[in-house]
Amino acid sequence: MKFKIKQDIPLRLARLQFLLMAFLFMAGSAPSYGSSLLNPSNPDITFNRARELAHNNLYAQARELCDQILKSYPDYHDAAILKGRTFAWEGDYDQAREVLNEVRQKVPGNKDALYALIDVEMWAENYDEALLLLDLALKDQPSSTHLLYRKALVLKESGDETAAVVVINQLLDMDPTYKEAKDLLKTIESARYINHIGIGYRGYHFLETDSEPWHLFYGEAGRRTEIFGPLVLRANIANRYDISSWQLELDAYPTIRSGTYLYLNAGFSPDSELFPFSRFGFELFQGFPASWEASAGFRLLNFDNKDLLILTGSVSKYFKNYYFSFRPYFSFSSDGNDPDGRSYFLTMRRFFGSNDHYLSIMAGRGFSADFDKLIGGEVYDLGGTLFEAMLLYQHKISQRFLFRTGVGYKLFESDVIWGNPFIFEAGIIYRF
Repeated sequence: MKFKIKQDIPLRLARLQFLLMAFLFMAGSAPSYGSSLLNPSNPDITFNRARELAHNNLYAQARELCDQILKSYPDYHDAAILKGRTFAWEGDYDQAREVLNEVRQKVPGNKDALYALIDVEMWAENYDEALLLLDLALKDQPSSTHLLYRKALVLKESGDETAAVVVINQLLDMDPTYKEAKDLLKTIESARYINHIGIGYRGYHFLETDSEPWHLFYGEAGRRTEIFGPLVLRANIANRYDISSWQLELDAYPTIRSGTYLYLNAGFSPDSELFPFSRFGFELFQGFPASWEASAGFRLLNFDNKDLLILTGSVSKYFKNYYFSFRPYFSFSSDGNDPDGRSYFLTMRRFFGSNDHYLSIMAGRGFSADFDKLIGGEVYDLGGTLFEAMLLYQHKISQRFLFRTGVGYKLFESDVIWGNPFIFEAGIIYRF
């Protein structure tokens, strides 16, 4: 036994030494993306890894590998183009242009660099430059359906829809099965309908108590104009506890410049039973790189016995087919006995192929001057709503008809006498 023990100890030490050496060897040979090339003799392996990182939104790490490749292989232009695209995907268009133009200066005929630069100018909404680059690319490939589609898209976004239709028809003559071109043509045709009329309903139904439901019916007419943007005239008719009231509203969305527009609202109710006697709204919206948007403004509600100033704004983000928005409301009453109020709402929207087809979820707490039109001045208290959630779905029935429906729930504080309502909404719009 003693002999075995003496022999086992060196054997175990040898095994531990072997395992330790193997571990150190593996650790030393493991890929290190921040210090050296994955394979110095084969930059393609490193480039494939950089592309994989970029597709997983790890742009900084991808650029680091691209820089390592370019340090050893200055003429590896695919790495420079990928680096430029990562800047563009992050909304840094100036850096993207610098990198891609450097490639074009070295190799003027590099098509991938030209295509990437076209994308940069499109995303930056620099449509004139994008069209120049597209025409340059089409000189060498006049039958490229991909380039023709991009040109039609740029023409449509720049406002020249007639020219966009001409290019789409040219494309479809070459390839009648090009689905994206067909969808774009439908979108342009729909956008040519500058007028619309619609009717709708929004009701609060107190299924938990015997309280009578609150009803809001509305009819609207709208038109897209060059000066004031979309204009919408709306008539609201409300009924609550055998009291009926009506209100007229006008909304406008004038564009100040590319990426900057306003929301303007004015409303009037002659009887001021269920609506404020007058209401005004103002909000400035500003777009930012990487599909961000922010806004700031106010709503002013004038009742017979008080005035409410409601400050609001929003921070929004478009990501692929999704839209996220956070909006607070801060309310101040002219009646010194009223408490100040705060409300918060979060909206998430999923688009399905177009801006007309989406599913939207809204959740928050408090009073919304934009949605709670049936809550009069006597019960406006933002703290009165503990929680509210709304699910809304809109679908394009045809090129002219849109249908919208929704359901929600509002949880009031326990001392509110009428109970907690379920919210139902439906509406239809006809465009012409």
